[in-house]
Amino acid sequence: MMEKLKHAFDGDENHVPAVRIGMHNGEVDADTSLPPDAPAGRKTSILGVEVIDRGQWSGPLDFLMSMIAYAVGLGNVWRFPYLCFKNGGGSFLLVYAIFFIMAAVPIFVMEVTIGQYLQRGAMEMWSMCPLFKGVGIGNVVIAFMCIAYFCVIVAWALFYMISSFSATFPWETCDNWWNTPVCLTGKENATALANITRYLKSGVATETSVEQFWERRVLQQTENIHEFGGIQWELLGLMFVAWVIVYFALWKGITQARKFVYFCALFPYLLIIVLLIRGLTLPGAMNGLHFYLTPNMTKLADTTVWKDAGTQVFYSYGVGFGTLIALGSHNKFNHNSFRDAIIMCFINGSTSILAGTAIFSILGYMSFVANKPIADIVKPGVGLAFLAYPEVASNLPLKQLWAFLFFLMITILGLDSQVCMMEGLFTALEDTFPTLLRKHKKVSLLVTCIFFFLLGIPMVTHAGAHWLTLVDAYGASGIALLFVVFFEVVGLSWGFGAERIRNAIHEMLGFHVSKVWPIIWKYTAPLVTAVLFVFCIIMYAPLKYPDGRDFPMWAELFGLGLSMCSIISIPAYAIYYLLCKRSNLSFKERLHKGLHPPKNIRPGNKAYTVEEEMEFIDKGGKDVRNNNDYK
Repeated sequence: MMEKLKHAFDGDENHVPAVRIGMHNGEVDADTSLPPDAPAGRKTSILGVEVIDRGQWSGPLDFLMSMIAYAVGLGNVWRFPYLCFKNGGGSFLLVYAIFFIMAAVPIFVMEVTIGQYLQRGAMEMWSMCPLFKGVGIGNVVIAFMCIAYFCVIVAWALFYMISSFSATFPWETCDNWWNTPVCLTGKENATALANITRYLKSGVATETSVEQFWERRVLQQTENIHEFGGIQWELLGLMFVAWVIVYFALWKGITQARKFVYFCALFPYLLIIVLLIRGLTLPGAMNGLHFYLTPNMTKLADTTVWKDAGTQVFYSYGVGFGTLIALGSHNKFNHNSFRDAIIMCFINGSTSILAGTAIFSILGYMSFVANKPIADIVKPGVGLAFLAYPEVASNLPLKQLWAFLFFLMITILGLDSQVCMMEGLFTALEDTFPTLLRKHKKVSLLVTCIFFFLLGIPMVTHAGAHWLTLVDAYGASGIALLFVVFFEVVGLSWGFGAERIRNAIHEMLGFHVSKVWPIIWKYTAPLVTAVLFVFCIIMYAPLKYPDGRDFPMWAELFGLGLSMCSIISIPAYAIYYLLCKRSNLSFKERLHKGLHPPKNIRPGNKAYTVEEEMEFIDKGGKDVRNNNDYK
């Protein structure tokens, strides 16, 4: 046996061996497979198994900051407030807290832990439990959907940022070419109010100047999703700028973009605090906070509240996208990712509540100015933040400076989330196609960015906001996200094993977490996710325009098709594995190997002595980095 091992390591100085070891009839076979022109920097383990240099965080806070940059983003200051507004404020917060404790925290910890332990992306980590590899594909598809539209939101923010350089903000007046006779600024004189009143008597509702700037100038929005109306060229150009930034932030790898990550993680908090302080000092702010914090118990019977709160928890914490697994895979083996994950969960939730407080104080002010109930003040759509932020900016001293900084904040939040999601997607693809993508990373990354830019073009047409709403509701959240997360939790807690995850934390960090964690991973988290998924199916309601009209049937079917893209990957791959993989084994043996990892799994970035390697092989171990069975 040792002779064969020695022979496997023989070779000239130009041929660095990457040995694939297998046991056949008690003999060791070695396959030296690296070509002579293998790129410099490739490493081998003590048995020659190739170790991919993934790049690791260089500082103790890098990983925490990367998670803040990823998870604290548009989901907190853009999506959370509009869903909270749509679902009655305090009622939504109550339901959100339930899902936070029972599902978000345990799944977040699980994803980060497994990424650090196995050192693989969302797809290749399932080598240890291959029947569930479709979950990794589903992760990638959901991230794909989300990546397709995040730069569109960044383009919206850039548009406002550029508009904020005006001496008088274009959303402050009703004298522009896009305004209608029912435009209201809140500063009208008696004559202007009398003219507006005539339109109100005819049944036409008033609109604020902020609303009209958003719908009629920025989006130039059509009333229906099928009325494309042409491209909004300014948004197209700004979306291109956003993708250029994303590309150059990633072309050397996310672990080399340390300053970008730190800036994107910390700077928005300064601006949120300023926004909050100013919002709380506006007249009517307390009415907004009352609407935000007071639960409407009758709303708890509304199924939409539970569906939106549950999916927002998963969306906001970024579980199910594969990004947390990828970020964790860049950690050193002994990094305390458990501590960072717990800290991150509370930072994320606190940020959502803080941003919601700022937004609702502003909505209270807008209600005070327009003399309308908060529930009627603006349409509860994806543009809520772009209606509230301009309003508060108009009432600050040095308003141009603060408006610029506010929309810079939204731009940064969108870009850092986009960069981290692209890293998650690209890591998964790199692990699957290492020869092609890792060797030509800059070119393949450029092609990927161009592809997503082209994919975003329909969302910068005049019907773009409707398309973005459709993709957001069906492709990147909702039933698709819940379905994938459910099978991810089941695969990790029952396939890989909840106790194994607990032991992995002990192996990496040197302490045992409470025995409550495996119980939550095995029972509570999957049960909550499954109930929420079934609940969303049974209580399904068509997607609506901001004014309450239903989306057309064809759009609903298209949206369901987007959901199925990630859903179908899980059963499809399982069937493929059982019918086509390991054809030399019986169906029962294939099923067993697909559902159960080997008894001994070696973590992805740990060094071993020769004796440890030999003992590992003798016990029938498996190297999860290269999917090599030693049995």
